[in-house]
Amino acid sequence: MEKYSRFTSREDLISTINQHLGSLQEKLTPATLKVLDAIRMRSKKIYGVAYLKIETIITLTKVSRASVERAIRKLDQVGIIKRVTTSRKTGLQGANIYYFLPLNDGVEVTGLDKPKTPEKSKVEAPKQDTNTGVFNTPKRPKETKKNNVNGTHLAKDSLVIPSYIPKDFAKLIQQGFSCGRVIKQFWSKVVMFKNVTGWTRNENVLPVATDAWEYTKNEYKRDKNEWELDRFLKCFYGTMKRIEEKRVEEHAAMWM
Repeated sequence: MEKYSRFTSREDLISTINQHLGSLQEKLTPATLKVLDAIRMRSKKIYGVAYLKIETIITLTKVSRASVERAIRKLDQVGIIKRVTTSRKTGLQGANIYYFLPLNDGVEVTGLDKPKTPEKSKVEAPKQDTNTGVFNTPKRPKETKKNNVNGTHLAKDSLVIPSYIPKDFAKLIQQGFSCGRVIKQFWSKVVMFKNVTGWTRNENVLPVATDAWEYTKNEYKRDKNEWELDRFLKCFYGTMKRIEEKRVEEHAAMWM
C-alpha cells in the first residue's frame, strides 16, 4: 500500500484536501463529505492511503450503500481520490484501496519539452490543437447524454479563465497550462506578491510576472525531476520576490 502514498505528513494531506475542496466549482454533498472524512481518518498509518470495505464506510458514515458508492464515484471524478479494487484468493472481491491525490496527480509534464513545430501553410485547413500544455491530459471521449448530466459542466468550468485575470497574463501561463483553475492559482500568487511587497493597485506587475515565468520555465527544463504544480507555483512566487528585492536594492544604491 505504501506505493500509493503521495504524502509525507498528515498536515500535507489535510492541506491538499482543503485545496481540492476550495478549488471545486461546486459544493460536495454532506454525504460525500462524510465519506471523504471517513477515508481520511482511516489513512493515518500510511498517509493518504486507506484499505476499507464498503460496509465499513457505511458503518462509519451512517449513510446508505447507494450514497457511499455515489460519493466515491464523485470523489474520483473530481480528482480527490482513486479507488483500487482488490480480490481475495478465492477470486471474490476484497476491500478497496483508496488513495488521495495531489492537486495535479496523473498529469504529465511534457509541453515545455516539445520542439517548435513549423508554421502551417495558409492553404492547409486549420486543425484544432489539443493537449499542448505542460500538464497534458488525454482528449475526453464523447459522452452520452446519460453520462453527461453530472460531469460535463464541471469539466467545462475547470477550463474557464476568470474575467478578472488579465488576458496577457493568461496567455503567458497558457504556454504551459491550459486549465483555467491552474491559471487562477498562478494569478493568486501575483496578487499575494503585490500585497506582500506593497505594490499599489494600479502598478503594472506583468513585467515582473513575465520574467518570473520565464525563469521558472528555464528551471524546469534544467531539472525536470519531481516537478509538480506546487513546485511551479513556489518557484514562480519566489522568483517574483527575488526580482523585487533586487529592484529595491538597485533603487536604494542610486541614492547612496
